[in-house]
Amino acid sequence: MDKDRKFTYIRLAPKHYKIYLHGNEYDVRVIGSGQKQGDVKPLYLEIDGRLEEVMIEIKEYEEVVEDVAIPFATAELTKTKTKVKAERDGDVTCPIPGKVVDILVKVGDHVKVGQPVLIVEAMKMDNEIHAPKDGIVREIYVEKNDTVMPDEALIFID
Repeated sequence: MDKDRKFTYIRLAPKHYKIYLHGNEYDVRVIGSGQKQGDVKPLYLEIDGRLEEVMIEIKEYEEVVEDVAIPFATAELTKTKTKVKAERDGDVTCPIPGKVVDILVKVGDHVKVGQPVLIVEAMKMDNEIHAPKDGIVREIYVEKNDTVMPDEALIFID
C-alpha cells in the first residue's frame, strides 16, 4: 500500500466516516471484519452504498484499529476499483447485492436475450444473470470474486 497517499477523514459516528482522497469524497461505513488470516484481516465496508471486502495488512498489532485502517483501506480500494453505474439499456445488472462467482462470456461474444452471462452468489445461492437483449458483449466491468450491487453495470451489451 502506498503510505505516501494523502487523505483526510472525519469520523461522523462509530463506524461511519467521510473520507476525502484526491479531491473525491467517500461515505464509508464499517459493516464488520473477519478472522485474521496470516498477516491480513478482511474488513467489510460500505463505500458510497457499495459493499466491499478489503484485506487489511496487520503487521505489529493483533487488532485492526478502525480509525487508522478504514482510511487506508478506502484509499487502496478507491485506487483500484471503479464501479460503473447502470444507465444504458444494454447494461447487465444484478437484482440484489452479491459476489461474482463466474463470468460466462467474453468481450466480442454474441449473446441472445435471456442467455446466462454471469453467476452471482447472493444469500448463499448461485444466481444466473441473463442478457437483457440480443447483441455483442462490448465491455465486462467485473471480475470473479467482486462484490456487486443492484445499481452497478456488470457487463455492457450493444
